[in-house]
Amino acid sequence: MRQLVQARSARQTVDTAKAPGSQSNFTGLPKDKEDFPITTPISSKQMEEHIEMVRTDFKLVFKDIMDRDHFEDKIYFRDPITNVSFFRGYQFVVQFLRFFLAPIYELHEVQQAGEQEILVKWSWTMNFWWNRYTPFKYFWDPRFAFSGLTILGYNPDTGKWNKHVDAWDAVEDNEFFSLEAFVFAFKQMAQVSTPPNRFTPEFQIYKRYKDWEIRRYRPFITAEICLKDLQESNDAVGPGPGIKAQHERAQRQKAEVLLERYLALGNDREEYFELTTPLFVSNDDMFSLMVPGYKRIEDLPKPHKHSLIKLKQHPERFYATAIFSGTPSEEDLQHKVRFLRGRLDKEGSQAADDSWIFARYNKEIWPKGPFRRNDLLIPLVEDSVDLWHGVDWEFVTRIIAHPV
Repeated sequence: MRQLVQARSARQTVDTAKAPGSQSNFTGLPKDKEDFPITTPISSKQMEEHIEMVRTDFKLVFKDIMDRDHFEDKIYFRDPITNVSFFRGYQFVVQFLRFFLAPIYELHEVQQAGEQEILVKWSWTMNFWWNRYTPFKYFWDPRFAFSGLTILGYNPDTGKWNKHVDAWDAVEDNEFFSLEAFVFAFKQMAQVSTPPNRFTPEFQIYKRYKDWEIRRYRPFITAEICLKDLQESNDAVGPGPGIKAQHERAQRQKAEVLLERYLALGNDREEYFELTTPLFVSNDDMFSLMVPGYKRIEDLPKPHKHSLIKLKQHPERFYATAIFSGTPSEEDLQHKVRFLRGRLDKEGSQAADDSWIFARYNKEIWPKGPFRRNDLLIPLVEDSVDLWHGVDWEFVTRIIAHPV
């Protein structure tokens, strides 16, 4: 991390001396929770430089070597399952995560929170990158996802960092040692549902809770087919419920085959695409697969003239997502929809409408049970997603007041 605020070459002998630009006019934290997030002007030149450093360089902490000169010997570092009070311990934790789990850090928002404290909203994902070289990768390739906030503090005399405290969105108890946080991390490590190694729509996790998350999907294009368009042969189906269920299952399989056929040379240019995942199935029985490699729908090869396949452009947007395994029934999916809408009501984000999408990552035949990966997605109203929903401001205030 580059140092934007240089430490003073020699410490002033007068106790009241401050680094140039460190004089603060910060008036304190708002007394009412409704006044958060803090919107007061940045209080000093030194604070402005530190905020800029966080915005430009803090996300590189897991990609670059930590410079010893940028940190105090005594640094207060804590998250729900880690607690150290010296630089070498702090450095070990960061480097362990860097080399063992290869985190991808996403910084969302930065603002002043105290005279020498900065509040950072973030999310990050990581996995056991080395697992790809082991036989375990076929049934165990867990993805870790966290979101939360960091309270950073610095010494105004030296400009060096002396405080780093993390809180996770997924847990209520963010005090060290949090058994709740440990169980949350362990459950992610123990997951065995593994999606196939295929192209998939890109998304960024904005908020990760204990049993659901909010994602920001980037724009993508799908080939889609409506199940109702395949129902013309229903006239030949007998009245028995078993026969109807079998016919419907065959129609669903046919829809998936037609989509895969479009990707595998079944288009007017006979262009071949790698198969993608997941198979999206909406609540109105629209089946779709992502078409990789294209950003504009005009550039894509068209389906054959009499094909039932249509192409659709999906804009960038937020989705609430529940992740689960197994082979869900229609009743199971409805239960997941009710569960996710209940979580949204509590969290504050709003569903865009009554629609939902089931995302199936694996083929119907294999794998089985807990090794299958599924998502349930609900589109959200864009303006309703707030990074600060659910933040424990009493915890933030207490950490800011904590002496170093």
